[in-house]
Amino acid sequence: MLKTELCDRLGIEHPILSAGFGPGAGPDVVAAVSNAGGCGVLGASGFSVPYLRELIGRVRALTTKPFGVNLILEDIAEGPIEACLDAGVPLLVFFWGDPTPYVGPAHAHGAKVAIQVGSVDEARAAATAGVDFVIAQGVEAGGHVRGTTALSVLLPAVVDAVTAIPVLASGGVADGRGLVAALSLGAQGVSMGTRFVASEEAFVPRLYKERIVSGVAEDTIYVEDLFNVGWEKAPHRVLRNAIVREWEAAGKPPVGQRPGEGTTVGSRTRAGQTMAITKYASLTPTPEYTSDLEYLPFWAGQTCSLIRDIRPAGQIVHDIVREAEQVIDRLARIRTAPQPA
Repeated sequence: MLKTELCDRLGIEHPILSAGFGPGAGPDVVAAVSNAGGCGVLGASGFSVPYLRELIGRVRALTTKPFGVNLILEDIAEGPIEACLDAGVPLLVFFWGDPTPYVGPAHAHGAKVAIQVGSVDEARAAATAGVDFVIAQGVEAGGHVRGTTALSVLLPAVVDAVTAIPVLASGGVADGRGLVAALSLGAQGVSMGTRFVASEEAFVPRLYKERIVSGVAEDTIYVEDLFNVGWEKAPHRVLRNAIVREWEAAGKPPVGQRPGEGTTVGSRTRAGQTMAITKYASLTPTPEYTSDLEYLPFWAGQTCSLIRDIRPAGQIVHDIVREAEQVIDRLARIRTAPQPA
């Protein structure tokens, strides 16, 4: 069985986390990953406390296994972290901010803390803050991207910098080969987003999943501030769709000069509340939207080149583990093969 220190510390069978890719990482995909022996992570940033509690309750109704909740720290409001701790969430996964104020309270409630980082300096700061795990995110990743370095360079550098803390790899990993590569670079596990967006249980429109399956790395674009409404100055990687191509055709104008800026492209209804969606909004498409999907961001990493189907999330976990074990067996045979005289 493929187990690492991460598995022992989290109480899971396989060193695989599904990333909390916003509301698309809903209870169904979280529970499916956890039930398969990985650790599903609920996307929860921007939710009201009552709605967050409802989602956590839905996860618990679907699984008794460990799971996590992902929260963006840059503009965290009072309430969501406390709600997670009160509910006994086993793992808090933070991004884009300083975890220091939250580590002590989390540990006091028996929860572990991970934070996704984009640089060695950020990893060192997280270690000083006392986090339990660091997730090194390569620039190949989809969605919001903290750093500018390829995972193959960032990961071993982070591992060397925070030797006492298990490190996970994020960005550029979508199959068993990627898991083995990450382990060979010193990681104790992986956190995957794009692969699980293209799962049956992900709470995103079918069209979005199909675009990942049909896409390749060259169909993605890394941009500094395109989908910035609601989250400014946060670089991100998306698949090209109509809104991206329209912006590129206009010469990639800066904020304030983009085509149709300030217009409404649809609406979303969540927890009984309907809100208008502004063009270039930073959000994850879900079935809650009436918008034209071509004018919403399709967050995706370069691993779309490796994703050729939409599968149940549990099957994805099992397939990745099986492929990783096959790769390890093949490498072992190479290592032990008789050498020519």
